[in-house]
Amino acid sequence: MTKALLAATLFFFAGSAYAADMPVKAPPPAYPAYDWGGMYIGGVIGGAWGETDSSDPNFGILGTRVGVPVVQPTFSSGFIGGVEGGLRYQLGKLVVGTEADITWGSVNGTSTTNWVPLGVLSRSISADTNWIATSTSSIGIAHDRWLIYTKAGVAYAHTNYTDNWVGGGLPLFTGADSENRVGWTVGAGVEWAIWNNWSVKAEYDYLDFGNRTVAINGTVLPGTVNFPASFGMENAQHINQFKAGLNWHLPNFW
Repeated sequence: MTKALLAATLFFFAGSAYAADMPVKAPPPAYPAYDWGGMYIGGVIGGAWGETDSSDPNFGILGTRVGVPVVQPTFSSGFIGGVEGGLRYQLGKLVVGTEADITWGSVNGTSTTNWVPLGVLSRSISADTNWIATSTSSIGIAHDRWLIYTKAGVAYAHTNYTDNWVGGGLPLFTGADSENRVGWTVGAGVEWAIWNNWSVKAEYDYLDFGNRTVAINGTVLPGTVNFPASFGMENAQHINQFKAGLNWHLPNFW
């Protein structure tokens, strides 16, 4: 009996010591943070609104005498849609990258000014921007599947202009021109990885194209004299745009 009890006691302590020496099973790994690095492509839709301030250096003192406004602002707005693509690199929570996009639409508007020198005169100016593009660098902070970022770079746009003068109901001048412009842009946005390699974003951008002179080519007294003429019109243009996008992220091999 004593030998049996002693054997059982030794077996118990030996088993306890063996169990104490066994390695503890590691807990399952935490869900990995989302990786924002790599290339991506996608589409964007949204709206844009802007202002084009037009002035006429050709009129000079004459324009002041007859009451032509020094600056005539034209406000424009419209829907836009397009494509984008970029490349990002992530280091910890810091995400840096480059991006290019182009959108199409009709961001247009018309302004009309009336005044009374020697009879009723009016002038209508229209501005219609039909595509906008940007090429930017970005920096952001990632929190797992959320990314907050800012961006800055170069902006491009193509705008069509018309300039029409009417006096006493009679067309005095009708002209038009278009131009490509280069400026700068800054913006900010937030992006959310919704599923696997797909993400959605919301972004605001400000684009400034400075002040440039556009040659408005047209006709004096159209329908009667039809005399060809060209006038220089100075335009200071800036555009705001808000875009919502859907991006597909290619597998990151970095």
